[in-house]
Amino acid sequence: MNSTVVVYYSKDNNTRTGAKILSDRIGAKIVELTEIKKGNFIQALTKKSSKLAGDPWGEIKDAKIIYLMSPIWASNGVPAVNAFLDKADLTNKEVTIITFQQFADLRNSDNVHNYFRNKVQDKKGIVLDCYAFLGGKMGHCAEEVYIRRQIDKLFPTE
Repeated sequence: MNSTVVVYYSKDNNTRTGAKILSDRIGAKIVELTEIKKGNFIQALTKKSSKLAGDPWGEIKDAKIIYLMSPIWASNGVPAVNAFLDKADLTNKEVTIITFQQFADLRNSDNVHNYFRNKVQDKKGIVLDCYAFLGGKMGHCAEEVYIRRQIDKLFPTE
């Protein structure tokens, strides 16, 4: 049983790459959010949820620490993460929120972090921190070495 879990959604592989690097670095279980029908930018803009495949909620049942990783679309969180948070039992779980976006100035990441923070707290979770990372332009993944450098700032290698 691993009490640390990385939960993520990724469309263009920026968040997936970051999640894999992070989970390898800290020895965490990894849970990918998979949509039954792909969410879109309109759903993100209106803060809607999509339908998720499988049981990602069961995958975090025994977790004490969760790293929640999401891209930012249309200056909002993505429908898959909204769906996960809608049903998640985060009671007394420590959550760190990490987002990826295409804008170098990381605009609106604070708004997305606050939105996710409120959802986590509504589910009785404890938000430890929030981080904004830069990924590739829409439709493209940044180089792995670039994403790794950002993860290294949080979790330096020895």
